[in-house]
Formats: sequence, structure tokens, C-alpha cells
Amino acid sequence: MTDKLTKDRILYADILRTLTIYAVFIIHVCGVRWYSTVGTSEWFVLNTYMTMLRWCIPVFFMLSGIIVLDPNYNLSFKKLYTKSLPRLICALVFWSILYRTLSPLTSMILNIKEVTMDDWHRIYTEIIFGTPWHHLWFMYAIIAIYFLAPLIRIFTANAEKKHYFYFLILYFVFGSVIPKINAAYNVHISFGIYELYSYTGYFIAGYFFAKYDLSTLQKRILYAAGILTLLYMLGTSTYLGLQGYASTQFFENMGPHTMILAFFVFVLAKNVISNSKGLQKYQNNKYITLFANCSLGIYLVHDFFNILLGLLNINTGTFPAIISVPLLALFVYLCSLGVVLIIRKIPVLNKWII
Repeated sequence: MTDKLTKDRILYADILRTLTIYAVFIIHVCGVRWYSTVGTSEWFVLNTYMTMLRWCIPVFFMLSGIIVLDPNYNLSFKKLYTKSLPRLICALVFWSILYRTLSPLTSMILNIKEVTMDDWHRIYTEIIFGTPWHHLWFMYAIIAIYFLAPLIRIFTANAEKKHYFYFLILYFVFGSVIPKINAAYNVHISFGIYELYSYTGYFIAGYFFAKYDLSTLQKRILYAAGILTLLYMLGTSTYLGLQGYASTQFFENMGPHTMILAFFVFVLAKNVISNSKGLQKYQNNKYITLFANCSLGIYLVHDFFNILLGLLNINTGTFPAIISVPLLALFVYLCSLGVVLIIRKIPVLNKWII
């Protein structure tokens, strides 16, 4: 669903886009047994993977911002409402119906559970009134941002670096820290800017970090904050696990820890990849470009293979988690890529569902 651009690709963005999707799959693989194995050696491996990769979803929104907010990217109202949004909505509806239809069919064929009329009714109602399938929540968020994109582009086209810094400070404080305090301590800080509690800030942050280079001091501060945040998250979650408690306090995509990690990973990847002569020779590499362009389609498809692994009772407990987690996630990724490559060969479908 990413438009093919004739200009040079942004190598760090292409690599990050692929790694981000793979990181999502690792989290999904870990999540199957994360609650049920708390306190075991397997849990500590799963928790380490899940904690270290919380940045993945925010970074995916940031990568979308690089493209859509670029002034050279054509996003006229005509294109937005005749191409971009219809494609996203069509993909959402298609995969929603497919997942919701195959779920009761599988239950009936394998005699997993009794299928009621309510199961079939949800196929249609949850597309409008709820998340039709758990990982498809992302599509609602990205569609909402696309609606706002023409207005956001007015800001990004005219903002100076200081305005972005001002926005990101507000976003961090009012969109992340204060909501976290309210939720964690069951308080209600009356003054807030609730409009900042959304993924739109990540969208803008991605374009900002792509457009501007931070000073050496700013990068050092961000890197130190990112490393310390990661160590704190790992240390605290591990300690709680030793007490037999599986804490989700670091799992919120809008949480301050996740936000710091996302900014850290994005800026680190940009600087390392952009400044590496060895890596820069792979700019416009057809395979890296292919993987990046297939990312959204891979994400939409992948849960079929999570379900398949579940039906076969293959999970992170089948063999040592430190090996099974990346291997099972790689299996899901490669199978999903294969399906997407097939769909890309099918007229009409290749333009409207991936």
C-alpha cells in the first residue's frame, strides 16, 4: 500500500520498516505464553523480547509520517479520497471479513467449539462498532491519521525546528506522562491536552526526526535516556516476574517509556545506517525495497499463521524460547511474505487489499 517513488529510497526507513514488522511478530509469538508461564525461565526470555521491542508499533507510525508528510509526496484531496483512503478501508473490510469468516468455519470443521449465529453476526457488526480482529486495530488508527493528514501537512510545511521541539515536549508530557500518572496512581490531573493522546504525534515525530539532524549533545541525551529506560524496564519487569507478577505497565504504545524507546531506536537507526558506507551501498536494493513495500500486507496476513501455529500446538514452549521466539516469528514473516507476493501478482487484489 506504499506508493512506489521514483526518487532514491530512504535506506534506514526501508530497513526499519522490515525490522519493525518482524519485531511485532516476535511480540505476538511471545504473547501466547507470556501470562501462563510467569516466573519460569521461559517467561524471562519472553519478557525480555517483549520489553525490548515495545518500540515497534510507534516506530511504524513514525515511518508512515516520513512519507505522507513529505511536501514532495502528492496527497491532494482527490488522491486522498479516491485512492489512499479507499485502499486502506477496502483492505480493512476485506481482511476483517476473511478473518471473521474463517474463525467460525475453522471451529466448525475442527469441532473446537459450538458456533452460534452471534459469531456470524459479529463478522459485520464489529467492523463498524469494534475491532473486527485483534491486530486490525492498527488500520483504524492509520485511517484516522490519513483523514487528518492534509491539516497536519500545513503544520509540518511551515513549522521550524523549534516548533517541532515544542510540539514533542507537549506530546510527551500531555499525551504520555500525565495519562500514565492518572492510570498508574488512580488520580485525575484535571489540566490536560487530551487531543495529544493519539498516534498522530508519532506520525509528526517521524517526519521531524527524518527532516532534522539532532545536535551531538541532543543525540547523546536521547541515547542515554533510551538505554536507561530500557534497562529500567527490563530490571523492573524482571523483578516483578520474580515475585510471580506479570506486569503490563510498560506495554502501552503511548506510555512514556515506549515513547522514549521509539524515539531512541528511530534516531539511532537513522544515524547508524545513514553514516555507514557499507550499508549505504544497499540503497535502492531491490530486495530491501520489496520487503519494505510488502510490510503492510505482511502485517495484515500474518495472523493466519499465528492461528496455524496455535492449531498445531507449536509455541515458545515447544523448544527453548531463546531460539523458538525468533524462529517462529521468522516462520510467520516468511509465510506471510509468500502470500503477499502471490497477491501482488493478482490484478485488482494487488491494489486494494495489501
